[in-house]
Amino acid sequence: MSCSKGVEYFMNMNNSPSNTEKVSNQNKLVAVLISVVIFALVNLVLGPFLWNEVARKLMPFCGKARWFDTVALSLLLGLLLPQ
Repeated sequence: MSCSKGVEYFMNMNNSPSNTEKVSNQNKLVAVLISVVIFALVNLVLGPFLWNEVARKLMPFCGKARWFDTVALSLLLGLLLPQ
């Protein structure tokens, strides 16, 4: 799921005629938000470790990465390589 799906669920939640559809879209929106938060936390914790311990050994020309470097790389790749 992506952020665009979350926006779509939010719009459908406000425009749906029945209460069942509202609850379903609200649950989907919560699931998208939770998955985005989990992805961000994993990226903040594991991203620098994987870059500094694995990528630098495979590619010695890479510099040391901080947490915001890996988050920015993730955002850049997400924009350049849409799913």
